[in-house]
Amino acid sequence: MDKLIMTFQIFIDNSQITDLNGEYGSVSMIPFTGKVESDLFTGTILPGAADVQVENVAGSRHMCAKYMFKGRDSEGTECYLFVENNGYFTSANKQDLYLQACPRFISDSHVLGAYLCQTRFRSEVQGTDGGVEIRIYDVLWEKKE
Repeated sequence: MDKLIMTFQIFIDNSQITDLNGEYGSVSMIPFTGKVESDLFTGTILPGAADVQVENVAGSRHMCAKYMFKGRDSEGTECYLFVENNGYFTSANKQDLYLQACPRFISDSHVLGAYLCQTRFRSEVQGTDGGVEIRIYDVLWEKKE
């Protein structure tokens, strides 16, 4: 069973979104802020975070969010955590409760880097009032009996 390890709270100011819509597709650039509080890491998103969504004429949309947290790891050491989250959806699944995505992490924390810089995570992105919630799961976690 997958283990929930972190939940990111993302806040979006709709007045800051930039859209391009044309006959060859569309692009939305969505800047955001946010935070995370977990046993593993607690931090705040630094300026420059953006979710770029590109949709082709067939209705297939690619979401790529890139952002950097500044905070503290589980040992209390100040550090940075970079996140890149990629997902795809079409008009057929736009109404799903959440979007499945694939996160990638880089950190200057030895504790976070040793764990998070592996390909063992998935994310669920779900809309909320004023933003989105991103739940990060460890898919290789095994419950110790």
